[in-house]
Amino acid sequence: MECMTPAMIGTMRLKNRFIFPSMCNFYCDAEGFVTEQLKAYVRARAEGGAAAVIMPGSPHGKPGPARPALSSPRYYDGWRELAAICHAQDCRLIVQIHPAKAQAGRDPALLLPDNMPREMIREIVGSYAACAKAARMVGADGVEIHGAHAHEVAQFMSPYYNHRTDEYGGSTANRARLGTQVVRAIKEAAGEDFPVIFRISARELVPGGRELEETVAIARMLETAGADALHVSIGMPLSEVYISAPMDVEDGFNLAHAERVRAAVHIPVIAVNRINTPELAERAIAGGQADFVAVGRGMLADPAFVRKIGTKEPIRLCLGCNQGCRKSPTKKAIYCVQNPMTGREATLRLEADGALRGERVLVIGAGVAGLEAAMDLALRGAQVEVWERGAQAGGLMELACVPPHKDVMRRMVSYRLAMLEQLGVRVRCGREATAETVRAYGADTVVVATGSEAYCPAIPGAQACMTADDMLCALRDGKAPGAHAAVLGGGLVGLETADALCARGVRVEIFEQAGEIGAGLNGNRMAFIRERLARGGCTAHCHARVEAVEGAFVRYEQDGECRTAGPFDAVVTAMGRRSRRMLAQALQEACPDKSVVCIGDAQHPATAMEAVAQAAQMAAAYVPQSAKAQPENA
Repeated sequence: MECMTPAMIGTMRLKNRFIFPSMCNFYCDAEGFVTEQLKAYVRARAEGGAAAVIMPGSPHGKPGPARPALSSPRYYDGWRELAAICHAQDCRLIVQIHPAKAQAGRDPALLLPDNMPREMIREIVGSYAACAKAARMVGADGVEIHGAHAHEVAQFMSPYYNHRTDEYGGSTANRARLGTQVVRAIKEAAGEDFPVIFRISARELVPGGRELEETVAIARMLETAGADALHVSIGMPLSEVYISAPMDVEDGFNLAHAERVRAAVHIPVIAVNRINTPELAERAIAGGQADFVAVGRGMLADPAFVRKIGTKEPIRLCLGCNQGCRKSPTKKAIYCVQNPMTGREATLRLEADGALRGERVLVIGAGVAGLEAAMDLALRGAQVEVWERGAQAGGLMELACVPPHKDVMRRMVSYRLAMLEQLGVRVRCGREATAETVRAYGADTVVVATGSEAYCPAIPGAQACMTADDMLCALRDGKAPGAHAAVLGGGLVGLETADALCARGVRVEIFEQAGEIGAGLNGNRMAFIRERLARGGCTAHCHARVEAVEGAFVRYEQDGECRTAGPFDAVVTAMGRRSRRMLAQALQEACPDKSVVCIGDAQHPATAMEAVAQAAQMAAAYVPQSAKAQPENA
C-alpha cells in the first residue's frame, strides 16, 4: 500500500504517510506541564504506528491544561520526554506552535488584526521563532505553524478579520505577510534544515471569508518563504461544525481542496478531515490528492490504526460522533466513545496478561456495554460467554442507526463482535437468561448488561402513546406513522426520532419543557440536526409542559396559557429511560454464592460513552473469585 511507504518533509523522513495531528486534549496540569497522562497518550499513538505526532506547544500567554507550554526552559524536560517516547518508536515529534489562549494573556481587542500595533506583530514573529528554536533544542523534529481556524496568524490572512490598510492588510500578499515572516523567522532562528509545516484552512466557509483560490495563492507564497509542507484543514470558529466534522458530513469531504493546493505547489501536502479508514487514506495517497494524511479522531478511537493495516486485527473505527473528543467549550479532558482507553492510557490496564485464566464469566446482554465487558475480560484471560435474548447483538445500537447519517454507529458492535470471534468468545443470541439457567451454567461471575427501556411519563394519556423505541423500530421496518407526529421531549432521543421522521416526509412538532431543544448536547452534531429539522418543517414548542395526551391531541401549558395542538397521526414519548434490573435482583437472591455485577444502562441509564467506559473499568478491576476467597494472610 502506498500509504505505508516512507516520504520526506524537508529533511525529515517519515516511515509512512500517517500523521497524528494536534488536538487540544486538556491532559496537562494547570501550569501547562507535561503529565503522565499526556505521555501515555502520546506513547500509545507512537507505538501504534503513526509516522509523526503533532503536539500543540504554547509559545506565549498564560499556560493551561489544554496544551503543553514551551514558553520557558522550565517546560523543556517534559518535551524531551515526549521526544524520547516518539523516537523510541521511529516516530517524529512535531510541535504545533499554538498560543495558550486566543487572547494569549493580552487584551483581546488588541489581538484582532485591525487593532494590533506593529510592535506586537514583531513580538508574535519573535515568539514563534523562539518557540521553534526551543522545539529543536528539546529534540523535536520540526514545527507546525497554526495558520488555520482563526488563530493569530490565520486572522491576518482572512479578509473576514483583516481590514488593515498598511503593509499587513488589503491585498492577498499583504494579508499573508505575517505568515511568511513567521516562516522566515523560524528558518533563521532554528535553522534552514529544520522542517516547518504550515496549517491553513482551504476555505473559511463564512460570508466574507477566504475562498480556495486565494488560499492557493497564499500556499505558493508560503512555499517561497520556506515552508516545507502544507497541512490543509478547513473552517474557522464561525464554521466550527466543519473543523471537526461529525458523522453528518461525508468522509474525506476536504480531500478535493487538499488536491487543489497540492497541484499548485512543489512541497508535500497533508490532508485532514474525516479520513477515518485505511481504504480512504490509501485512495487519497495513491490518487495523488495528498502526500500525507492526518488521522486524528481515527487514532483516538484506535491508537494502533496504522499498525493494524494489512493485518487481520480489527480496527476500532471512529464514529464521528464528537461526544468525547470535542469538549473544548467545557474545558475538559477529551475521551472517546469507541475507545475507553483514550485519556486513560496511564491508569486503565487491559493487557492480555492471562491474570483471569480459568475464571468463568457469563455476560447477559449483547449491547455495547456487554460486548465491551466480554471483550476486555477475555483479553485478560477469562473464559467468557455472552447471552442475548434478542435475535442479534447490538442492543439499542440497532435503533440508534435509524436516524439520518447514523449508520456508522454499527461500528461499535461490529468491532467488538470481530474481536470476540478472534478471542473465541461465544455470543448466543435468542438465549433467555433466568435465575435457573444462569445457576445451571455455573459461572464464577455474572455480568448483567440488560440495558434499559423507554420511560413512560406520568402524564394522562401518555401510556397509550408510542415510545421513541417503538417509533424507531417501526421506521426501521418501513412502517409509516402517518403525515403528522408529535414528539414529547427535545433531548437527544427526541430530536433524533424527529430527525428520522422528517427524513421520511413526516411533519413533526416537538414539545420540550426546557427553554431550548438539545440543551447540553454536542454542538457540531446539533447544528446539522437542527438544519435538517428546519428543512423538514419541524416546529419546536419550548417552555411547553405537556399536561395530557387526549387521543390525537396534545394539551400543554406554555407562557401561562393552556394550549392544544393536533390532531396527530402519532404521539411519541421521548422523556427518559429506566434500567432493566429485574434479572439482576433475581440473580442476587437465587445465586448468593455468585458475584453479580450490573453495568451500563442496567446499572444506570447514561450515554454509550459512559457505558463502554464503565464496562472497561469493571474488567480492568476484576479480581478472580478464587483470589477473593483467599484469607487475608494467605
